[in-house]
Amino acid sequence: MDKLHYIHSRAGHIDGGADTAPGDIDAIVEALAQDPRKHLVIHFHGGLVSKKTGLSIADRLLNEDKVYSPTPITGGYPVFFVWESGAWETIRNNLTELADEPVFKQLLRKLVQYALERLGAQDTFGHARSVGQMSCGALTSEVTNVFDTFWTKPEKSTIPYHKFIPLVATTQARSASLGISEDEIQADLEQDPKFLEALASLPDLPAATRSAFAPRGMLEHRSAFSELASREFSKTSATRGLVELYQVVKFITATLRGVLRRYADGRDHGFYATCVEELVRNFKVAGSGLNDWGKALEWNRMKQDTADAFGPDSEVHAGTAFLARLKKAFSNGLQLERITLVGHSTGAVYIAHWLEHCKNYFPESLKQDIIFLAPAITYDLFSQTIQTCESRIGNFRMFAMRDALERDDQVWGQDDELPDGQDWRRFIYPSSLLYLVSGILESRLDFSGHLKDEPDMPVLGMERFLVMKDIYADASFPSVKFVRDWLQQVPGRMVWSKSTDQSGGFNSESIDHGAFDNDAATLQSLRAIVETGF
Repeated sequence: MDKLHYIHSRAGHIDGGADTAPGDIDAIVEALAQDPRKHLVIHFHGGLVSKKTGLSIADRLLNEDKVYSPTPITGGYPVFFVWESGAWETIRNNLTELADEPVFKQLLRKLVQYALERLGAQDTFGHARSVGQMSCGALTSEVTNVFDTFWTKPEKSTIPYHKFIPLVATTQARSASLGISEDEIQADLEQDPKFLEALASLPDLPAATRSAFAPRGMLEHRSAFSELASREFSKTSATRGLVELYQVVKFITATLRGVLRRYADGRDHGFYATCVEELVRNFKVAGSGLNDWGKALEWNRMKQDTADAFGPDSEVHAGTAFLARLKKAFSNGLQLERITLVGHSTGAVYIAHWLEHCKNYFPESLKQDIIFLAPAITYDLFSQTIQTCESRIGNFRMFAMRDALERDDQVWGQDDELPDGQDWRRFIYPSSLLYLVSGILESRLDFSGHLKDEPDMPVLGMERFLVMKDIYADASFPSVKFVRDWLQQVPGRMVWSKSTDQSGGFNSESIDHGAFDNDAATLQSLRAIVETGF
């Protein structure tokens, strides 16, 4: 990959451990100044890729697909920001490892059972489970069989109650959240040997406790998660191993109440997905919320990398280094007729910081066109960006999936894209990366300036927040309203996959969050926009 077309950074910094030095950026700007097209195209990939993958994406788009520079006299001069973050490996590993955790698997089974008892459900084939229709024992047996099938033969078709929708109204769901009986839950758990045996596998249990949960004996299972669970279910947060069933009941009750409240508010992400989200969020694993030690979550750390690229030092911070050299080039006569910014997934967050900081470096009259691909930027941040930077934004277009495709897109990708073939553990969460971000990973600042968990955080690339106006009403979601109105001000700002047989620049057939930068129809749309405009 030619260094004249990429800027590599780590934690927002060039040089040091990065593959780009200040002199490399000098050379990029010099080459740009000599380019006759007077059109700079900057591509920001998503933050959940390695350097190798980021460079591979850049090389393919530049040299194979020729998206941004089809010929030396068409398109523009492409520069790819290749930025590394270790956050994705942490998030992915934590989540997939849950599928090997006995306690998590049994907690999920019981949570699904208790939610079914209170919500009822019906799938797309008309199969229903009405509230009170089945005895507690019959439902326990059915749910156990469904989960056993899932763990034995994990695939889309066996994800537990994946396509079920609740039968009760929102008012009933709200009432159910207030009427949970801890005594009933404890009585049920005491009669569930699979659940008790899972508890017996927790580390550091006294022999008497382990024996009480599993009279026939159970081997200890030690992992980061099981140690966390052992502490969560102990008498005090400072101890581990002094597990009491009552503490488990309290945890399940709080988690179940979260599921029911989300249904009551119309903010669920699907039956099974919502149960997984609330369980993960309550355990503070996989970067959700703040962990037990008050450290920032992995997802926020990754987003911070994009902000750190615009620190004060033009010899160290990647974004500032490029902006400062462009400013100098402008003062020396550089003429650019167009700048096009392309952001895939969290690359949209990078663009938000770019727009905010370029005010200090670019001529005020220079507008920049923006293309988002499945953007993982919150409505809060994008609304703020529009309000502070709109005078510098030219054209805008967003490519994203319809909600049905978003819900059906496994976050880990397709089986043939996995390095070791099928990894069934990916089915532990059944929907797309954007659903995962919205349901588990995002947080927002509260009135005191502290980060607070935000289930169902509005994320720009998700259709649900634009079309479900009764749920995401104007008064309660001012950022959503502002962005919704802004998007509708100009026709053609949104392209929803699948869109085919449209005019140039308006087609996409991506059915995978990660595929927007390699879907043929989307790439042809990008090529058309870069060559001929919006």
